[in-house]
Amino acid sequence: MAGMRKLAVLTAAAVTFAGTALAQTPAAPTAPAAGDDSALVDRGAYLARAADCMPCHTGDPKKPYAGNLSFNTPFGTMFSVNITSDPTYGIGKWTFEDFKGAVHDGVRADGAYLYPAMPFDAYTGISGDDLKALWAYVRRIPAIAEPRKENELAFPFNVRLGLLAWRELFFDASYWKPTAGKSDAWNRGSYLVEVLGHCSDCHSPRNLMGAVKAKQHFLGADVDGYWAPDIDTATLKKDGWTSETLTQFFTNGSVPGKTEVFGPMAEVVRESLAYLTPTDRAALVTYLLDSPPPKDIPAPQAASPLPPDVFQQAAKLYIDNCAPCHQAGGTGSSNVVPALVNNPAVVASEPYNVIMAILGGLPAGGTYGPMPSFAGRLSDQQVANLVNYVRTSWHNGGSANATASMVAAWRATADVPDYGTQQASAFNCPKVGGGPGATGPDPQAVASLTQMMQGGERETRVLISAYQNADSGASAGTVVDALTAAYCPVVAQAQLPDWQKSSELQRFTLQVAAAISEGLAGPAMPPVSTIWATPTGTSLVARQPTSIAAQLTCPDPTAANKLVPKALVDAAVSLVGKPAVPVTGDVATRFANTLMQQNPKARRSDVANALIVAYCPLVTAKANTGVAEQYSLLTGFGQQVVQTLQLGAPMFNAAAK
Repeated sequence: MAGMRKLAVLTAAAVTFAGTALAQTPAAPTAPAAGDDSALVDRGAYLARAADCMPCHTGDPKKPYAGNLSFNTPFGTMFSVNITSDPTYGIGKWTFEDFKGAVHDGVRADGAYLYPAMPFDAYTGISGDDLKALWAYVRRIPAIAEPRKENELAFPFNVRLGLLAWRELFFDASYWKPTAGKSDAWNRGSYLVEVLGHCSDCHSPRNLMGAVKAKQHFLGADVDGYWAPDIDTATLKKDGWTSETLTQFFTNGSVPGKTEVFGPMAEVVRESLAYLTPTDRAALVTYLLDSPPPKDIPAPQAASPLPPDVFQQAAKLYIDNCAPCHQAGGTGSSNVVPALVNNPAVVASEPYNVIMAILGGLPAGGTYGPMPSFAGRLSDQQVANLVNYVRTSWHNGGSANATASMVAAWRATADVPDYGTQQASAFNCPKVGGGPGATGPDPQAVASLTQMMQGGERETRVLISAYQNADSGASAGTVVDALTAAYCPVVAQAQLPDWQKSSELQRFTLQVAAAISEGLAGPAMPPVSTIWATPTGTSLVARQPTSIAAQLTCPDPTAANKLVPKALVDAAVSLVGKPAVPVTGDVATRFANTLMQQNPKARRSDVANALIVAYCPLVTAKANTGVAEQYSLLTGFGQQVVQTLQLGAPMFNAAAK
C-alpha cells in the first residue's frame, strides 16, 4: 500500500511541476525587427505554458482558454475566467495595464480584488519583460463567446471586499529578485518554481483564510482529492530522487521502477512539460534539490521592520479602521481617498503628519472627502503602532519612530472632538440620578433594568415598557438615557476592546431611540438615496440609505409630507451658493453654525437636511464623477454638518421635553 500511495503522490506532484518548468529567463527578450513582435508572441506562448495558463482556464477542451474549469475549495466552488480575446465575456477590451493589474497586483480591470485561486500571489514576481511577452500572446488568443459561471461561495467568502484583510496580511506585490551567492541555474530554477510555476499553491497547506502556510512551504497538501506531496529538498532526497530521475520524470512523466504518470498529471506533461527546454529543466531540478527552508512568516510581515507581534496587531488595526477607505496595500481610492503608499507626507522623516491625521481627522479638501478622528477609538500605543505600520508597509521608506509618549504629547494639542480625547477613549459608564436643574433617569429603575439585561432580557420594547412603568412621567429622551445607562454595565463586562464596547453601546442607544420614535408623532424616514439627519429624542443621528441607487437622486423637500420647511431650504441655498465641490470640512461646519444661528427655532435635523438638499445638486452637477464618488462627496458633507449640529445639541435629560 505504501508503494501505491507513493506512486499516486508523485503523480499528483507533477500537476504543479509542469507549471514551473517552462519559463524563459527573466532577462529581456531578443529584440524583434521593427514592427514585428512575432518573437515576443512566441516567447509569450512559452511562458503561458510554463505558468500552466491553458489547463486552468479551460473547462471544455473544445474551448481552450474560455474558462469555467471548476475548483473545489474549502469555501465553495470557483470557476476560472474566460481569457480569450472575446470583448464581451473575455478580456478583449483589456489594455496591458489591465493585464498587469490582474497578474501582478491581483486586481481586475474593474477594480475588484481577485480571489487567490488565481495564483497572483506567485505571479506577482513575474518580471516586467515577461509580462509584456505574456500579454503579446494572450491578447491574440482567438475569441470564444463563453459566459463565465458564477462562483458558488458561501458567505462571507462571496464578498470580495473581505479580501482586504487577506491581501493586507498575506500578499506583497513585488517582483522576484535573484539570491546573491547562488548560481544562475539555481536562481533560474527559483523563478520557475516560486513564480511562474506557483508550486506552493498546490504543494503547501493553507490556513483558514485560504493563504499558504509559510512555515509549511512545500510540505504537501490535499488538492481536490489528490495528494500533492512534500517536495522540499529533504523529502525529495530521502525518497531517493536524484537529478537524473527528476529530469527523466519531468521529461516524459515516467521513471521505470519508481512511478508512472496518470490522471491530471498526464495533462500537465502533455500541455506543459513536453515543451520544457533542457536548460530550464536542469534549472528546475537544481533548485528543487537545493531549495531553502520555509520562511517563518508571510511575505508582508517578513518585509516589515516591526516585531512580529506588533506587526500583527497593527495590521489588524489598519484592516479594521483604515482599509475600507485606503484599501489593502494603502493604494487609496481614485480621487476620493488619498494613497498612503509612496505618499511623501506619510514617509516624512518625522511621523507627526500621520499621528495628527489619525488623532484629529482631516477636513474635505480638493477632490478628497473628509477623514474622521480615530482618537476616541485608539489608545496612544495603538496609534503609535498604526503609524509605524503605515510608514513601513508596502515598501514605504518611512521609519518606525512613533512612540506612545509622542502620541500622548500630540494628543494634548490636537483639535479633536470631545469623544476623541484620551479620557473618552476609556470606556466609562454614565452615572444616573440627575444633575443641577435636571432630574434624569430613576436610579432604582435603571438598576432593575440592568438586572433584567444580565438575566438575558434584550427585547427593546420590553425594557422600554419596564422603565416607563417605573417612571411614568419620563420623556422619550429620559427613557433612552435610562436604557443606555442600564445596558452599559452589561457591555462593560464583555471581553472586548473599549472602542468596540462604545460601538455596541451606541448601537443599542440608537436602537432604543428608533423604537421610542415609532410611538411619537413625526415624519418617517424619507425615501432618499443620500445620508439624512433624523431626530432621536432631543438629539439627532445621521441615517444612511439602505442602498446606493444607480443614479444619485437629490432629496425632494416638497415630497414625503414636506420634511424640510421650504423657507429653510431657500435660506440654505442662499447661504451655500455655488462653491467648488467638495467644500472643506471647515466650510461645512460654518454653514451649519450660520444657518442654525439664523434660524434658532428650527429643528437641528431640519437645518442639516436643508443644507444637504442645497448641496446635493452641486454634487450631481460635478463633471466626470460616478455615482459612488458623488455619494461619497455628499455623505462627507452631510456627516460634517450632522456632527457639527449634534455636538451642539442639548444632551438627553428630563428637562428637555
